[in-house]
Parts: sequence; structure tokens; C-alpha cells
Amino acid sequence: MTYIGRFAPSPSGRLHFGSVVAALGSYLRAKSLNGKWLIRIEDLDTPRCPPETTDIILQELDALGLKSDGEILIQSHRKKIYEQALRTLLDERQAFFCTCTRAQLTKRPCHCYLETKENLPHASIRFKPLRGYAPSFHDELQGDIKVNLPDKFITLKRSDGIIAYNLACVTDDALCNVTEIVRGSDLIDVTPIQISLFKALHHKIPDFLHLPLALEANGCKLSKQNHAPAIFDLFTPQEIFIRALIFLGQDTSKINSNASLQTIIDYAVINFNLDKIPLSSQSV
Repeated sequence: MTYIGRFAPSPSGRLHFGSVVAALGSYLRAKSLNGKWLIRIEDLDTPRCPPETTDIILQELDALGLKSDGEILIQSHRKKIYEQALRTLLDERQAFFCTCTRAQLTKRPCHCYLETKENLPHASIRFKPLRGYAPSFHDELQGDIKVNLPDKFITLKRSDGIIAYNLACVTDDALCNVTEIVRGSDLIDVTPIQISLFKALHHKIPDFLHLPLALEANGCKLSKQNHAPAIFDLFTPQEIFIRALIFLGQDTSKINSNASLQTIIDYAVINFNLDKIPLSSQSV
């Protein structure tokens, strides 16, 4: 079976170094296995994702030589598909309409799942796993991982109508036949939730591989929310690529920084070594 990987950035800002590490790690893993690598733009949270940022991110990935092997998916164009997935979960009683406010949920647990509610305006839709909800999973880099499961139901569609990350992510990974999800270790905690959603939607569960995070000096994750600098404002594409390779523990001893980007990419793919990737996140 052909290996299929993906990179799925949220266009809430330009690429920073942490984004590049996730993109490059997933790309090298796919290409080293003679597989395909896809790009997906996760822009469903429209208040946080200006439309123009999508084009900028795609341009920056292209400048790094990281090109999708298939159609670039834009999640905001796929809302009907996510609604169909919601319908499946509602019909099979694994999702329910919830009218609880945030203030109410801080005072008492939600009991909306005990009632039959249909098509309520301004209600959220939440996930109630009925089977296969386990705290442990195997990670291709980190080994067996156990996380604390959330003590509340998971929102699949917000009361403002926005489809939530977990549902869209699982649906797209399944429909694109992604065989392994390579991403940052900040998403380890949601992996059991997503595995449960794969099962609930009757999809095959992919493998998972979580990469170390790039951290600021204070230990916080490099992120757009923390105003991480746009990496293209600091370095050339070749410099960015080499710095990300070093962060991922890959051999750069025979890479000339004056070489063409394609030469660097070809060397990195041929010499990619999963065992060299550090397990722990590190500051940059």
C-alpha cells in the first residue's frame, strides 16, 4: 500500500520555524518511503484565519520546495462533507445537540445526551464516544503513549456553526487515505479522541508519529499565538531547510549551504533517518 502523509497548517499566520519542522518532518518521512505527501489548509476557524494568509503559506512552502502530490485541500470549501460526517454520528447516537452555555458547564456537567434534540438553532454538536475510547496508542517515534482522557464531551460543531478541528481533521485524513499522521507532539493529547472518531465513522485508523516541538527560550511552544517570527523574514530557503534538518537530528555534514535547494532536498530524503529524531522538544 502506498504511503500517504500530509501537512495541515492553520493559516492564522505565516510559517514559523515550528511549522517548518512539522512540514519537513512529514515530507521527509513520506518521500523516504517512496510515498505521497499532501497539503491541507485548516481554515475553518474563520475569525482567526484571514483568507490572504493561505496564499502566503502556500507560496512559502513552494519556496522551500515542498509541493503537494495531489490537490491542495481547503477545509472551508468542504463543509458539506463534514456535515455528512456529523449526520452519521448523530444517526448512530454518537453525537448529540447541546444547548449548554460555557457558564453552565463550569457549574455542572452536560446532560443533553440524555435527551433527544434535533436541529436546534445555535446549539453545538458534541461527541459521546460509545466504544473504543482508550487512553493509549502507539506512536511510531515515541513508542506506546498513555494520555489523560478529557472528562467532558468533545465539541464537533460550535454553536456559531464552525466545524471543530477534530471532526474535520479525521474526516479529511480518512477520505484522503492518509496512512500515517506526522505532526507536532502538542497534538498527542487529542490523538485518542481522533482514534475514537475514526472508529465511530467506520474509517481505518492511520499510524501516528509525533515530532518534537520547537520551543522558545522560556519553554513555550513556538506558535503564531505566541508571535513566533515569520521564518522567511530571517533566513533563506536553504538556511531554513538546513536548520530544520539539524533540529530533527538529521545528517547535514555533507550539505553545502550554497547548493541548490533541490540538491539539499534530494540529500535529505536519501539520508533521512527516523531513529535520529530527538524524542524531546527543544528550544531554538
